[in-house]
Amino acid sequence: MINFFRKIRQNLLVENKTGKYFKYAIGEIILVVIGILIALSINNWNETRKIRNTEQQYLHTLKEEFSFNKVELEKIMNRNSINAENAIKFINIMGPESPQITEDEFSFLLSGALSFEVQFDPNQGVLDEIISSGKLGLFSNDELKFALSSWKGLLQKARLQEKELQRLRYLTIDIARNNSNLRKGLGPFIENWGITPSKFKKGSLNLLQSLPFEGHMMGIATMSLSLNNNDYLRFSKEIDRILLLIDYELK
Repeated sequence: MINFFRKIRQNLLVENKTGKYFKYAIGEIILVVIGILIALSINNWNETRKIRNTEQQYLHTLKEEFSFNKVELEKIMNRNSINAENAIKFINIMGPESPQITEDEFSFLLSGALSFEVQFDPNQGVLDEIISSGKLGLFSNDELKFALSSWKGLLQKARLQEKELQRLRYLTIDIARNNSNLRKGLGPFIENWGITPSKFKKGSLNLLQSLPFEGHMMGIATMSLSLNNNDYLRFSKEIDRILLLIDYELK
């Protein structure tokens, strides 16, 4: 093809048709420029297609990740509710008068309020990879990009509340361990482990008349409810929003 155009130019020069030669040369330049522009457009289209394909792959894996986290969050909120409900039952029977429950009932309430450690630990391997590799810019939806980049900040705020609740839970367990007969109170739970019932007469009901223990149970109840009604509820709404944005972008 190049030889073909070269021969045309040579013939025009030999025939001394200079005007036609320049017109032809300009036309040839225009064709070359058009060809380059077409090639660039095709290349840009291919690159855009690759970016969009990569974006779609990440959107699918992010949807799986956040859908899983939604289920895990619901489990944590349920555990937290159990802790709070049992702590409130404890609080409502505490006071200076003689307690009206049995040692077994006490042990069930105590284990119900303190057995579950609460921490929302979401899967975020895909999200971490996207952010650490600088691929967040692949996403065309600015609202989704902002939501994904803000996710860790929400998690850090909740961690402060979770750590404080964890600290209070350990302190409350220490009070119960040091001021009650847990071996007697936990009899129904520990018999299967080969631990025989306590030989001490003292039980655990005295804790129901302890003002410091009541204060700790109040802390367990209020902080658990606060986590569910504030931090975890915010997580739940944010996960729903992210999933909605992802579905909107998926083809």
